[in-house]
Amino acid sequence: MTSVWQSMQTSPFLRHMLAPCSVLQQPGFERPVRVQSDGAIACAAERVEPALAWFYARFALEISALVRVCCPAAPVGAGAAADMDGQRMARMLLAAARVTACAWQTGPFCPPGRPVPTPCSWGNVLAGATMPDAARLARCMTDLAFFVDPALRPRGVDGTALHAWACATWPLLQPVEWLGMAGGDERLDPDGQTGLNQYGCQLIPRYGELDFSSSTASTPTLSAARAMHQAATRLICLAVDGQGAEAVVEETKAFLAGFYHMDGARRVVLAPSGTDCALAATAVMGLLNTPLTTILPGAEESGSGVPLATCGRHFAYRTARGQVVQKGMPIDGFMRDAEHVALDLRGGNAERVPDDDLFAACQQHMARAVGAGRRVLLYMLHVSKTGQLVLPAARVRALCALYPGQVDVLVDACQARLRPELVRQYVAWGWAVMVTGSKFFTGPPFSGALFLPDSWLARLRGAGCLPAGLAAYASQAEWPDQSACRILPAGLNTGLFVRWSGARAEMEAFAAVPDTQKAERLQQFMQGAAAALRACPFVRLLPSVALPTQPEAEAWDSLSGIFAFTVYQNGCALDFAQTRLVYGWLLADLTPHLPVDLRREERALAALPCHVGQPVALITAQGVAAGMGALRVSASARHISGTGGEYAAAPPVTKGASTADHPVAWMLAKLGLILRYWSDLAHAQPACRPHVAHASLPGGACMPRQVLAPVRQGISALALGQS
Repeated sequence: MTSVWQSMQTSPFLRHMLAPCSVLQQPGFERPVRVQSDGAIACAAERVEPALAWFYARFALEISALVRVCCPAAPVGAGAAADMDGQRMARMLLAAARVTACAWQTGPFCPPGRPVPTPCSWGNVLAGATMPDAARLARCMTDLAFFVDPALRPRGVDGTALHAWACATWPLLQPVEWLGMAGGDERLDPDGQTGLNQYGCQLIPRYGELDFSSSTASTPTLSAARAMHQAATRLICLAVDGQGAEAVVEETKAFLAGFYHMDGARRVVLAPSGTDCALAATAVMGLLNTPLTTILPGAEESGSGVPLATCGRHFAYRTARGQVVQKGMPIDGFMRDAEHVALDLRGGNAERVPDDDLFAACQQHMARAVGAGRRVLLYMLHVSKTGQLVLPAARVRALCALYPGQVDVLVDACQARLRPELVRQYVAWGWAVMVTGSKFFTGPPFSGALFLPDSWLARLRGAGCLPAGLAAYASQAEWPDQSACRILPAGLNTGLFVRWSGARAEMEAFAAVPDTQKAERLQQFMQGAAAALRACPFVRLLPSVALPTQPEAEAWDSLSGIFAFTVYQNGCALDFAQTRLVYGWLLADLTPHLPVDLRREERALAALPCHVGQPVALITAQGVAAGMGALRVSASARHISGTGGEYAAAPPVTKGASTADHPVAWMLAKLGLILRYWSDLAHAQPACRPHVAHASLPGGACMPRQVLAPVRQGISALALGQS
């Protein structure tokens, strides 16, 4: 196995790009790697040091992907280069080199915050934010040509034209790890030490991780990461050919319309997150020019930024189009008199508020709003952060019937734990529906969409315009081609397209499983998870209400797929701050901070990354500040389709498996280890966290608030600055 080929096989940064490869012993190679005319990669036999091997491997994989995507119909062999003129091939080489040089800066051989020069001189020239001049670019191209077969080497290149093309496309020529972070807000920013974003995720597979975090967000599987890289390659190929990329957005819309059995892509609005979808819905409501009251039953179990979005206010510090804003301030053009009414889903001791009480509260607030001449937007959660349906569809229809023509419904189905037929039914009833590809389907975070019913589409065809401030969040390509949307800027959100491509791969894998097997596999996972949680002495499942029975007896969405639980230490439930600490420690490698005489089994548990759903604050009789926190274990599409099996740390759940064999039991074993060695962990001094807050535990112990010494397999904050 040659150095370059070994790097392709073993590096978590490269495995999802792996392409057909030949290992050749050819003394005549000018470089340790050469891309053949058919896109195959030939590796010379001599060994090179690991950093150089990684750099060469990444460059070869990027070239290979471009050759195969840009000319997919070309025959294998030297003739494959027939349609590649010199100018086009020069663009491809330059794009691959630029992407590789940028990827090096956040790859495994560059410590966080300490840039390391690339192994090749041309890499240092092409890695910068500014385009090199034409002369330096020409010198780089001379060296780049030796990395491809002679039949692919560009000839007769117009240096001036190549430089002009590069200047126009420079911002797009970025690695998929960077593109996947673009077009969102600060929640996608990676930590400078761990490479994980605020959801505990990264954009390359995290091999060996136990993943139950789909109620929040997940790190992509190998198949999703491969789809994202192919999407990024396709964007570059379109730029190589001088074509616009708006068509790929329409393809994404068409896929979603087909998946959810809609009558066309015209109903689809793409948006980065569920909160962006809520903002889009608020913008459409503003076209009615009527004061708006949004009623949110279960608001504390929806997105934290939703109350701000429903009032037309900035819900983060950076918009999806990169504009820095002040969180909480009004967005230009949105209704200034919009209001929202938040109704709690849980009362004292985290007990679930009965549907009858929520129905009565909604009716009371609707009567007040309608009586004051206001339009009502009723928010329906299907399902909430802890797996609750708020309110059932029959109750929502009854509320709408009380005030015909004066109530709109927005279904928050961002968890996506429902059959496509039900989404279509909601839209047919005239309700707008928000979904994501990043929760149940485990695509990368910030993949959202809003489905519009006929009445909402009619508003977009009217004389009004969407709010001017929405231009900081969306472009025309993400919205239907209607008159009200023309106020939005041209262009597209490339990061959103890349992320949806990863989600699409997971959705297609899930759709390929027969419905009867979906229900059976989900039930197997949930039964084992429930048994493991109920048998654990230091956790308690949260009180909940079962989902209404589905018309089909074996419908897979008759279970929410989410278990919420509280953690107990010395007989006392951990509060929200303490639960956040446990969440971080479950995700981290704890071995450096535990006693050296740990048994081998305990050491393996301490190193095992366990990703559960982010903590949810629960209200008690004393209020949120004194409230408990709940962690969540969730089933996901990958538990049904098996896409996570490529890198999961635990065996898949099979029929008849014991509770101890269930992967949730492994997570609980690590949780027990954390509680057992709490005092040791409390006094650890994490070198990667210079400013660490502490929270008291029952009994007076304390531990760091942040994740301690996690394994870095992701992207440093340098990526944000470069992009």
